[in-house]
Amino acid sequence: MVALWPKDEPSARSAVDPVTERPMSGPGGGVHDVITAPRIITPTVLASGEVVIFELKPSRWYVVLVSLPIGVAGLALLMLSFTPLAQVPEYWRQVGAVIGIWVLGLRILVGLMQWLGRTYVLTDRRVIVQSGVVDVQVQSQNLENIEAAFVAQAWAQKVLGIGTLFFRAAAPQNSTLAWEHIRKPDAVRERVILQIDRWKRAMELSKPK
Repeated sequence: MVALWPKDEPSARSAVDPVTERPMSGPGGGVHDVITAPRIITPTVLASGEVVIFELKPSRWYVVLVSLPIGVAGLALLMLSFTPLAQVPEYWRQVGAVIGIWVLGLRILVGLMQWLGRTYVLTDRRVIVQSGVVDVQVQSQNLENIEAAFVAQAWAQKVLGIGTLFFRAAAPQNSTLAWEHIRKPDAVRERVILQIDRWKRAMELSKPK
């Protein structure tokens, strides 16, 4: 079983999937609670016979949060250019305003492209992160290797109602995969844990005795 640190084990199974908000077919859901075909990710990402449980996009706040460092610099330059400073000629203040607008606009555009290219996927056997629009990259962890799944929230994420879900693999990988800036992070985590436990039980039953 996957470690439920730092949250307690979920209690009663809901009749409605907390992530997709679709009815679940029985206590705790079942293998029929799946997407018949992936809607967002590239189909070639999936192995033969692998079934998608759900796909998630990050919250739209992702665009704002990933744009903050450079975006704040562009905004500061833009605001500074409109501040009346006797020692700065009007020409240079106009140049600063144009640069600030371009920096801010381009960073938001890049953030939007990052959001468009990022998808989080739970299948019957893996958690997946697909990123990139042109150069698509895929990271994944097998469910049987995950020893802990936990939510982390910075103060800004708590205010916005989002969080980052981390998956930590057991040794020898000792790697961590993250679903960044997702809505309902605790509900998503509970849904993933259900599938992790289901997959591990299935693997145990399939072992020769």
